[in-house]
Amino acid sequence: MIAVDLELTGLDAAKDHIISIGWTLVDDGRIRLGSNRHVLVSAERSVGESAAIHELTDSEVAEGVKPRKALKKLFEAAAGRVWVFHHAALDVSFLQRACRGWAGFAPPFAVLDTMQIELGRRKRRDQPVQQGDLQLTRLRSDYGLPRYTAHNALIDALATAELLLAIAARLNQKTPMEIGPYLRFI
Repeated sequence: MIAVDLELTGLDAAKDHIISIGWTLVDDGRIRLGSNRHVLVSAERSVGESAAIHELTDSEVAEGVKPRKALKKLFEAAAGRVWVFHHAALDVSFLQRACRGWAGFAPPFAVLDTMQIELGRRKRRDQPVQQGDLQLTRLRSDYGLPRYTAHNALIDALATAELLLAIAARLNQKTPMEIGPYLRFI
């Protein structure tokens, strides 16, 4: 698997841009820390007010690589792997738009979404879900995972990978998580 997170200039995939991509690989239930990567992506416009969230400035982003180079690195790392996101619909919409500009088409993604897995788990148990309950930081706390600084693509990718492994351990402590029921194609 490859756990991925993006930092963005906003939440609208039609007009906003990817400015940072972070990823880490997960093999046999272990996070391969040596695989961690963080790539700044040059943007066509200012990061604007989003800088208050991810703390990336226009000058930092200007030094980033072109989107096509960042995507090439990401897809080379992801070859043959299932993608893991927290809130996959958002990140995949940005990746698909970027892929249309890079390769001329938007590929389908085989994804595990930690947010959707936890939502389904709670629904099956008739547990109410309040606003904010499914945020990455909150879920990590619920699973007894350490608190990390949010809104850095690499840290959030690592945090997502750890959360997936914690969810898998809680779902079935005796056997590895069967991903089939949780796999989605976007």
